[in-house]
Amino acid sequence: MNGFYVFISIASIIAILVTFFLGRIFRNKPFIKYIPCIITALAGIGFYIKAAIFSTGFEDLAYLILVMIACVVFFLSFLTAFIMGIIQRKSKN
Repeated sequence: MNGFYVFISIASIIAILVTFFLGRIFRNKPFIKYIPCIITALAGIGFYIKAAIFSTGFEDLAYLILVMIACVVFFLSFLTAFIMGIIQRKSKN
């Protein structure tokens, strides 16, 4: 079970860092920092569809775990991008 939490932590940290670096590099384009959110949301939807329709046996449980991981990473990445947007908006004023 500890490996599961380590995997979620590593995936979340990578997504947060990618969001942070995209937000810092593309300051003039505010929607670029939401790309990791969009990618993880699409991955979560894809894993859910794969689990619901195309999986056999206990394979769907593994895909549902990947859906949960994608939801956590999506939330943290979106939260990072949202907070960065608020900070950038305050610094412009």
